[in-house]
Parts: sequence; C-alpha cells; structure tokens
Amino acid sequence: MYFACFHVHFRYGVILWGGNTESKKIFHLQKKAVRIIGRVGQYVSCRNLFKDLNILTLPCLYISEVVCKTRSNWEQMKQNEEIHDHSTRHKSDFHTQYCSTTLFKNSYENVGIKLFNKLPNTIKKVGKPQEFKRRLQKYLMQHVFYSVDEYMSS
Repeated sequence: MYFACFHVHFRYGVILWGGNTESKKIFHLQKKAVRIIGRVGQYVSCRNLFKDLNILTLPCLYISEVVCKTRSNWEQMKQNEEIHDHSTRHKSDFHTQYCSTTLFKNSYENVGIKLFNKLPNTIKKVGKPQEFKRRLQKYLMQHVFYSVDEYMSS
C-alpha cells in the first residue's frame, strides 16, 4: 500500500527537489505514514520501522537517486589522480569543481559527486550498475539516515 500511494510521489523528481530545505516537511509526512502503517504512536522513533518495512527514508531516497545518476555519468568526470600527481588517500575520488554560486553548489551534479565520494569503497568499486544500485540501497537501508548532513558526517 505504501509503495502504491506514497513512494511513487516521493520518488518523482526527487533529484530536483530532494535537497531543498522544504523537503523536511515531506519527510515528516513520510514518517507519519510509516507510523500509521506500523501502528505505533506519534512519539515512537521510526528508524527501526523503516528497516523493518524495507522503506528508504526520503533523504536516503534522494541520496540513492543522485548517486545513481552520478554513477551513470562517471565517464565524464575526472578523478583526483587525473588532476594532480600527488599520492593522497582520496586520489580515487571524483574531483569536485570549485563553485562560487549557491545554485551550482546545490546542483545535483555537484552534490552527487560529494555523496558518491562519501560511499564506502566496497560500493564505489562495483562495476555493474544494477549491482551498484542494489548494494547502495542495502547500505542506505541499514543506516537509515534522517538527513543528507547525517550521511555526510557518518
């Protein structure tokens, strides 16, 4: 029922609006729906409910969509080792461009690179796109992030 009524609407265009601060209101609606499905009170934490019901939180859905979109365009991106010759621990990460405007800083292309670079190496190195997406969603399902900032600080 959840996937038919709610998930379809959450997923639609999440790449474009998921990073917006107004998406917190939609995330609260998602938590409310999960509490109703789980038949728990309004003051009960939803983290375990999301895991038990195999539902990605809205921030995790945003992360998944943006990272998969970034992964599909990775031939066009440069790694840090292509930019400089220094042997650093982040040499295999994708190079993020300097951005002076908030519009570009918050664009899904720029955010996607940062989110992709934050993934564990076991997921980053997966070659097949379907396997990459499966492992990414499994990772996000295990950690149940309530915000993109929480993901970035993990």
